[in-house]
This record gives sequence, structure tokens and C-alpha cells, in this order.
Amino acid sequence: MAVNGTEYRMWVRLAQREDLPEAAFAAVVDGLLPGGEGFARGWQEDVFGEALPSLFGRVGDQGLRDRLIAASPRWLPDLVRRGVLGSRDVTAVLRCRPADPELLAALASHDVHRELVIELVESLGQEDLLGVVLAVESLRPGFDPGRLPVAPGWLVDAVLRRGLGLMAVRLKAFARVSAGTKGGCWAPSGWPVWSTVGMVLERCPDRWLELTRDEGFGRVVQHVLLDCVETEKLSDEVLAACVPVLALPEWAELPVPGRSQRERLRSIARRVVRHPRLSEMATGALQEAAAYCVRVGGLLHARRLRSCGPYEVVSLACDLALTSGDGRSLAKVCEAVAQLPRPAAVERPLPFGGPEPLAPKRLLSDDSRVSALAALAGNPRLERRLVLDQLGRLHLAEVEWLRTYDEAVPVWLKEAAVRHRPSPAQEEQEVPRLLTDEELDSCADPEAVMQSWLDAVREHQGSFFDQVEYAVIGSRHRTDALVRQVRAHIVLSYYDRPVAADVLVRVCGDDPVRWSVVVEALTSQSQSQVRFDESFGQFIDRMSDQPA
Repeated sequence: MAVNGTEYRMWVRLAQREDLPEAAFAAVVDGLLPGGEGFARGWQEDVFGEALPSLFGRVGDQGLRDRLIAASPRWLPDLVRRGVLGSRDVTAVLRCRPADPELLAALASHDVHRELVIELVESLGQEDLLGVVLAVESLRPGFDPGRLPVAPGWLVDAVLRRGLGLMAVRLKAFARVSAGTKGGCWAPSGWPVWSTVGMVLERCPDRWLELTRDEGFGRVVQHVLLDCVETEKLSDEVLAACVPVLALPEWAELPVPGRSQRERLRSIARRVVRHPRLSEMATGALQEAAAYCVRVGGLLHARRLRSCGPYEVVSLACDLALTSGDGRSLAKVCEAVAQLPRPAAVERPLPFGGPEPLAPKRLLSDDSRVSALAALAGNPRLERRLVLDQLGRLHLAEVEWLRTYDEAVPVWLKEAAVRHRPSPAQEEQEVPRLLTDEELDSCADPEAVMQSWLDAVREHQGSFFDQVEYAVIGSRHRTDALVRQVRAHIVLSYYDRPVAADVLVRVCGDDPVRWSVVVEALTSQSQSQVRFDESFGQFIDRMSDQPA
């Protein structure tokens, strides 16, 4: 820097004078440009930026202009946007600042730079494309509230074509890239993420149909529309144009078919959920793809179904309900759903609820079994008898679920649930209600009432089970026998009442060895040795068995 920092502001004011003689331009530029140490921290660069519009407006020598440009990369987009820097300066601008979204947006604000911007867009990566459009549309100081900024059509088109081109390359390479990953941990690699291109594509709905037919990237457009655009925005004609890629044909020959075809079926079903019209518009394509996934992936082999967890069975059932046209496959998965564990049902009043009965979803520990059954019932290829035979095996709260949720249950199944009379086994089912201490005061045997709560959820886990356990140990009617049945980590972490502390004092007493054993058992290093479902009674017995 040629001038002292204390005099720098004076030189800035000098640079802003309209009557500054041309002979002083070189000296002023020398005085304002930083030396090897750069601008002083905190203020000098901002003050330098104040002088730039005036200097660029008067300095014509390209050498001086280039020196100013090289020292002001931070200010370049704004200067370009305001027209202070023009075509003569573009080369210097690009030499000292990368063609990032902000700079491209500034250049795009002047039609004279159109060809240059289109050329630069072709060099951008996927992660920067949307940023160009957003930078153009961002609100800036002094904007007119009545005219929100909108990206010009030619820029959206350039960004869109670049994004679609990149996605087309990745789509073409997908099968080859994924084939290199094998083994039990296989997962598809290289499948394009459409969201960025989707946000750009949404800006030109009038071109969707035309783009789906493009020879270069029409398939990419079809994928993007199916996965990124809300179904209400797609006309029947555009949605029909996307049917060729609905079943993800690129996934057909992937390795590890047991995993790849399951994931493919899940993705197809997700598209049908997003666009329900596809179930009628592409029935044949859906059924063919589902049959292929089931056959090649072995999705319904008896051994595979036995090894699936409840969630996996429910997920498979719901996906096949949306896609399959094979009655035998639907019958198999229906049988697997019927064999899932029966959920528990406990009435857990809401803290601020009214007197009206609780909805079935609030009663059940898990409604996935009955919801999967209802989804299968919606597929006309499944024999209704197979579903109706399950009514007598459901929990009564599940039957009530079928009577309640119209949007998820076919009419014929709801009518059958309404007509259903409980079987003898169902008549024995009770739905215990969690009571407050005041309500338990009026019970002849509060311990027996709370025991019924624990019995109802004994085979279940999760937050549903936790709520019941906390209701037991939080009650003043709790007994040692009840507390012993609650899981140890629930009792030990409960601090509203000294439940665990009282028992530990009684068990360990004044024996320091036993207290040390308890501390050792609860340290983070040894917690892994304790089963998550160990009851508090088992924990106390373990502590009591230690030598005194």
C-alpha cells in the first residue's frame, strides 16, 4: 500500500471526486491498492470498496482497471450487476474470481453476457447449478416489492440442460458402478440424486412433455418428474410419458438381487404412493416389475420370510399391495402378515384429553400389522377370504381400527369389520386403562390393576412399554413385587421418586463392598454386560448374590 493507513480515507475521498484530473489516476490507484501485507483488518477493504464505482466510472486505462479488479474479488459480482464493469473487464474478472453462482448471476443480469454465461454454465458441477438460479432470484437491497426477481428463461434452460446432461451420464454409468460392490453390505452406488435438477425443472412446467421425449435426456426427465414433482402438478399426459421408467429398468440386472430387487420394489411402490394414478395408468408395467423382483430377488422364499423382522414383512406387504398382480404372491405375504406378533392394547389417557374414547391408534402398541392387512385387502387380486379369515385372530382394537380409518380400509373390509362378532378368544381380551393414583384409591386391589398393565405389554418393547412402566413406578400404589418386574434401566434412571435408591439402601446397607459392586455394575465399561431387558428384580438379585 503506497499511503499510510491513517491517510487512507483521504485517498478514498480523493478517488471519489468527479473533478479528479486524469493525470492523478495512476497515483490514486497506487495509493489505494494494498501491498504485500494486504488490507488492514476490519475496515480498509470496505472503504476501498466505496471508491471502486467512481474509479471504474472514470479510469479508462485497462491496465489500471485490471489492477483494481485483481484487488477486489469480493466486490466483483455487485459491480458487474450494477454495470460498473462491462464486457471489456470480463477477462480480468474471470482471471481473479472463479465462475461461481454469484458471479454468473451477476453476468446473467445483462443480456450482453448471455453467450458467455451459457458457456460458463457448461463448466459447472451439479452442486452449483441450482445456486445460479437462486442467486438471480435472491432479494437484494432496494428491490421492488412489486417485481420479485425471476431468472430469465434462457438461463433456466442452460442450467437445466447442463444438469440433465450430468444426470444422463450418471444414469448411463449406474449399473456399471453398482456392479463393483458386492457382498452382504451391498448397496446401490451412483444412482443420481434428482432433487437439485428437480427444483430447476419445476420452473418450466410448460416444457415437461417436450423434455420427456428428448432423445438425450428424456429418461432423466421422466425419473425427475416421478421422484421430485408433486402429482397435482403433472397432467395425465405428462405422467403417462413417465411410465417407461416407472419400474426402474436400470435396476433389473444389479448384483445381489436379494437386496437390489427389494430396494427396487420399494422405490417403485414409493412412486405409486406419490402418484396414485399410476396404479391404473401402468397396471401391466407395475405387475410385471413386481413379479420380476419377487422371482429374481427371492423375496417370498419361506426361509427369507422367516428371517425377516416384523417391519420388513409389513414393508414388503405394503409394497406388493400397491404393485403386484399375482394372487399367489399376495396370499404368501398375507400369511406372513397374519403370523406377526399380536400387538398389545392399553388405554393411555392423554394429559389434556377429553372424555371421548381414544382412537385405536392410541390404544395399540403397533398398528402396522392391521394396516398391512388393510393395504393387501385393497388389491383386487388377493382373495377376500384370506383377509376375512384373519378377523377372528386380530386383537379387538385392531378390528376397531378397521372400522375407524376410512381412508386406509376398503369399503368391503370395513363393512365386514362392522359385522364381525368377537370370537371366544377375543371376548377374553381386555384393554386395561392406565389410572391415576386418585382413581386407584377407589380400587379394591390397586396392585392387581397395575399387574394387569404389565401383563398386557410383557411381550412388547418401545415407547408404549416405557409409558406403562413409568406409570407403575410413578404410582404411590407401587409395590416391591411390581417394581421388580420393571426393566432395570427404567427404574435406575427414574428420579422423580427415590424408587431405586430406597431398594439399594435396603440391599447394600452399610456394606462398602456391595456398594462398590453396584458402582462397578453401573459404570459405562460394564453396562454392555447387562441385558437391555434385564428386570430390576434380576439386577437386585445379581447384586445380592455378590459376596458381602
